[in-house]
Amino acid sequence: MLYTLTNRWWTLMFFGTTLLITGCQAEPLPSHHPLSDYLVEPADIAELRSRQADFHLIEISKPEHYHEGHIPGAQSLWRPDYEGQGFAYGGMRMSPGELAGLLGKHGIAPGDSVLLYDVKGSADALRLWWMLRMYGHEHVYVLNGGKKSWEMDGFPLDTIAPPLSYPVTYKFAYPPDLSRLIEKEELTGLLQDTNYVLLDTREPEEYKGLPYIDSGVCYSFKKGAFTYGRIPGSVHLNWSDAVDLHGDHRFKSIKDLKYNFERAGITPDKTIIAYCQSGVRSAHTTFVLTEILGYPNVRNYDGSWIEWSYYATLDASLPIERDVDELEHQRLFAKLEEHLRE
Repeated sequence: MLYTLTNRWWTLMFFGTTLLITGCQAEPLPSHHPLSDYLVEPADIAELRSRQADFHLIEISKPEHYHEGHIPGAQSLWRPDYEGQGFAYGGMRMSPGELAGLLGKHGIAPGDSVLLYDVKGSADALRLWWMLRMYGHEHVYVLNGGKKSWEMDGFPLDTIAPPLSYPVTYKFAYPPDLSRLIEKEELTGLLQDTNYVLLDTREPEEYKGLPYIDSGVCYSFKKGAFTYGRIPGSVHLNWSDAVDLHGDHRFKSIKDLKYNFERAGITPDKTIIAYCQSGVRSAHTTFVLTEILGYPNVRNYDGSWIEWSYYATLDASLPIERDVDELEHQRLFAKLEEHLRE
């Protein structure tokens, strides 16, 4: 269930400020962050609430994480809430019409300011940010470091959800900016084109196509996919190399980011195509490259490995690259299971 902050008396008591008169057109949030105009720091939120008539703070996390404690006044969304329907596989983006309906249902109007955050390095927040920006919502931002930086900076969490909002009619004003996206059909024709760099942003085991153990369970490949491996010709750079996951989850410095990407051959003279399991982690990498490092040509393969592996199991002509063959994969999986039983 999605909530919005409409109780002004509650806001006055918590933040010591009042909201502007409702119904005014939202203005852009202050653009002073050293990394990107679309990033906001925890210390800025109280001021932003006081300056914005229509301000929505949204936590992207599983409901149980939200209810354990969220930033006061935050709304709640999780991946299934903005997943597109009508596919034979999961993880796809909503259509513009579906997303407009979701926003309007929960009281978000086209001119409103939306600040997103999540619980692990901003990957989930940036997946929704990517969709909203592609479809034309102008004032959408991300909290640098998410819930982790909020807590580490000494701000409190709340377990009380704000009041429900009134639905509104939402309509995107312009056609989608599809320069941010690449589809499977186009991607298959670019696999041999050296002007493009195909960037796999998953974990190393996913990229190599190796079985792995997670939380005491052995997996042949990540749930949701249909087989293991990678798209041929991919280079690998883990999405999380761009953030401090061992600390406050904020983005690393521009110097460190440039070093990591350029060392992997990800340079701004190329067109970069990022993918992962379902377009979440690759949306994060797309943001880093475009909005922090200023790369001019970056596209997110939204279908990512889930879609590619689905069609590869149906069509043998769709290629897959693997570090190990199926017999070796089975042997490694059995070895991991034996390890768990020890």
